[in-house]
Amino acid sequence: MKKTILFIEDDLPTVEVYKTALEHAGFKVETALSGNDGVRKIKAKMPDLVLLDFLLPDIDGMEVLKQIRAQKDAKDIPIFILTNYTDEKLGQKGLLLKNEKYLLKTKHTPRELVEVVKKELGG
Repeated sequence: MKKTILFIEDDLPTVEVYKTALEHAGFKVETALSGNDGVRKIKAKMPDLVLLDFLLPDIDGMEVLKQIRAQKDAKDIPIFILTNYTDEKLGQKGLLLKNEKYLLKTKHTPRELVEVVKKELGG
């Protein structure tokens, strides 16, 4: 059975590029274009991994991360922050909230991201 990734990102071209690469590698990719939508989808579908942008139109990625970690069933889902937002303090806060990786989009091509996801999910 395919592993499911929830990609919480509001930029449609970014969503399409990474989604295509991940699906080509054999993953099922669900998307959410806002933080609140992402939190709802996690409750409904329990993905195997979450890719989370920091800058979202409604609530920021840090708040999404807090809400995910507050859900009993979702507290152990691996979360990779995938953003262009380069604030070291936010990255450190995210690590305290148990995200597994803090990745910059500008430094990780879709193919590189696929490899990082494969290592995490064993695919």
